[in-house]
Amino acid sequence: MTEFPLPRAVWGVALEQFVGPGMVAPAFGVDGRSSDYDLFREAPWELAPAWTSPDGRHAVHLVADADWEPPTSVLLETEGGTCVGFYAGGELWIDEDRRGAGLSTPLILCLVARLGKATYDTRSGLGFSPAGYAAHAAAHRIAVERAVAAGMRVPAEVRAEAASRSVPAASYSGAPRRT
Repeated sequence: MTEFPLPRAVWGVALEQFVGPGMVAPAFGVDGRSSDYDLFREAPWELAPAWTSPDGRHAVHLVADADWEPPTSVLLETEGGTCVGFYAGGELWIDEDRRGAGLSTPLILCLVARLGKATYDTRSGLGFSPAGYAAHAAAHRIAVERAVAAGMRVPAEVRAEAASRSVPAASYSGAPRRT
């Protein structure tokens, strides 16, 4: 499926409610190629994808069971099944050569839709790298814009906030799907 979901847990709240009172600093960056994240590269990905890019080159797979805590979305290249990104517990990482293509938005939105809420406790805040925060802000803005376009009842203050951050949509996009 090339469309990604539009979870109310994203478009129904202001950005700060979605990401929490997070701190932004380079120290919060994630190195997804470190051995700490080998489980994403070694997992058996027999599950049907939650999202596939329009060009068919990338797919988001969701894993949420007792063996995978926290629940995770993983971005795979469809040719060969290589892990090129993930989103787990608020940690977001995409291979450097795939950044800037809008791939973080489906990673974030697919997992939030599956869980029905943010993937972390937003009350206590979270540390974001500048790029990680920008990815969350972009996913929020895109979800709000698409929810408005689909006729969903987006709160006026959320629409206004997202409009103040409006930029062209990411290159990998999907038609809105209500969740």
